Amino acid sequence: MGNIFAIRPGTSKDKQPIGMGSHLDTQPAGGRYDGILGVQAALEVLRTLHENNVQTHCPVALIDWTNEEGARFPGAMMCSGVWSTKSATSLEDCYEVKDSEGCTMRKALQDIGYLGETPCDYRENGLESYFELHIEQGPKLESANKKVGVVTGVQGMKWFSVRCSGREGHSGTTPMDQRSDALVTAARFVAAVSETAKATSLGVATVGVINNDTQSQATIPSGVEFIIDIRCSTDQILEELCTAIFKSFDEIIQRENDGTSYDIVRTWGLPESIFHEDCIQAVRSAAINEVGEAQIMDIKSSAGHDAAWCSTVVKSSMIFVPSKDGISHNPAEYTTPEDCTLGAQVLLQAVLSYDKGCSPD
Repeated sequence: MGNIFAIRPGTSKDKQPIGMGSHLDTQPAGGRYDGILGVQAALEVLRTLHENNVQTHCPVALIDWTNEEGARFPGAMMCSGVWSTKSATSLEDCYEVKDSEGCTMRKALQDIGYLGETPCDYRENGLESYFELHIEQGPKLESANKKVGVVTGVQGMKWFSVRCSGREGHSGTTPMDQRSDALVTAARFVAAVSETAKATSLGVATVGVINNDTQSQATIPSGVEFIIDIRCSTDQILEELCTAIFKSFDEIIQRENDGTSYDIVRTWGLPESIFHEDCIQAVRSAAINEVGEAQIMDIKSSAGHDAAWCSTVVKSSMIFVPSKDGISHNPAEYTTPEDCTLGAQVLLQAVLSYDKGCSPD
């Protein structure tokens, strides 16, 4: 699937690699740090080990996961999900996912020589553990004046495709009280998504994609589709927010009684992830050694990451460094060089700490 594993051998012939990495793909208007920092830092760790002739017990691997964002080929954390075998989307289904121009993922990988022969399956290409350095992508570290986030897990999330259906009609001759306007219903639904999330305080919900079948100024829309992204701290709370949002849709349909209807299909999901204490402790110890206990904080990730899927099959954790003004998925995304350097140093020390625990000496 185009995942890149660059493995530096260890002294052990039996141990699988300690993995570190992230992704290089971005959102269409993304920044220069999301994912990229984790891959670059992992490369720097390998260089540091090599230049200083450091021998590790376990092999150490740099990993660049393909299609983490799901921006071109829908389905976030796609290839780490397939590697974990825990994703609901199979390898073959992922190959057939198309971009906006109709190109399949299989063809895109073939075109750049990335359709490799190594199985995308942890059972055949496994890891001892996995560490991921990442920008926080939110304001918590900066607001708390902390330098390092020790990530304990990732919140649950689901995406749904909602299709509102109505009846086409002439925009000039159809009276307002005789319209079945799918776009008006969709607009009410979109507002309800935000309002319900705010009113319940259960989590966050976003509509970021809307498509109108008609696309004519003179025609009443008969079909509108949009995508909802819902995220909550636990799977149970996520279900509660989903239920509340869908209930609000039913109430809108009943109240307006204008002949419109809707259908919902779940298109993607990531269960709540709880990281392994061994890896969390390796990160915490490394961070304390670098900046002191007063400068670190435990944090649960509000964004999805490849580490979430990795954690379903191997011991995993993450390291967060501050994002200026909490901005991400935006060209203004920024983390200072000093914080990037600190994150890379914590990554190095966390890997060495974990490796030491694997050594029989």
